[in-house]
Amino acid sequence: MGGALSGVSLTSQVTGILPVANGGTGTGVAYTVATLPTPPVQGRRAWVTDALAPVFLAAPTGGGAVVCPVFDNGTAWVV
Repeated sequence: MGGALSGVSLTSQVTGILPVANGGTGTGVAYTVATLPTPPVQGRRAWVTDALAPVFLAAPTGGGAVVCPVFDNGTAWVV
């Protein structure tokens, strides 16, 4: 038996993080700036939901309403 599966319900048959190429975000967790996990684990990615005027490669500041991706650079979380 070969070929693609059909009739599979993604809501009940998929586990893990859905990659961006498949319509997902590539990350499974959204945080506020205050609740981001403690660094350093270089390469981790997440989303923050309360950024205030995010600046590329700078640490995010909470208190706003901007949703943006962040990554752990091995020292701190940055936008």
